[in-house]
Amino acid sequence: MKHSIKHSLIALTTAGLLMSAAPGFAHTAHCKDTELSQLMEGMKDDLKGYVGAFKKSDSAAMQQNLNELIAASVKAKKYVPLKLQQEDMPMPNMSAEEHSQMGSMQGMQNMEGMSHSAHMEHMRYLEGIDKLNGLFRQLKAAGDDKGQVKALLGEIKEHSKSSHEAFRKDCD
Repeated sequence: MKHSIKHSLIALTTAGLLMSAAPGFAHTAHCKDTELSQLMEGMKDDLKGYVGAFKKSDSAAMQQNLNELIAASVKAKKYVPLKLQQEDMPMPNMSAEEHSQMGSMQGMQNMEGMSHSAHMEHMRYLEGIDKLNGLFRQLKAAGDDKGQVKALLGEIKEHSKSSHEAFRKDCD
């Protein structure tokens, strides 16, 4: 009896682990990795590195991670989130400068590769990246001021959460 309970527990645990891994498999089945997703994954790692360095009061490592975060946030503006790309009409990766020259796109609803609403959402994405970059720069200016750093980390967390909800494609 004891032996079969042990086997049942092992089977249930294994099944649970397999089921919890299923969303990851589903994600890769119809979502592609992009340069932007890889860049964002690196930013997540750099932010974790910053927090770890902050907890250890390692100013040099904090600044190094911040430099990486700032550079990555600048680079992120060169990409279009997968959620904004239409599968039947791929949108070219347009730079922030190209978008800013387009203005509000009045009278350009049929522009090849980008609808008016996609353009407006991409402009909102670019504004969000600018805000994130500004928060990273404020964090750099805060230096070792624990109160300021904690407050800014809270703002970055909230901003990242709302941005992911708005721009991350739900592939699961």
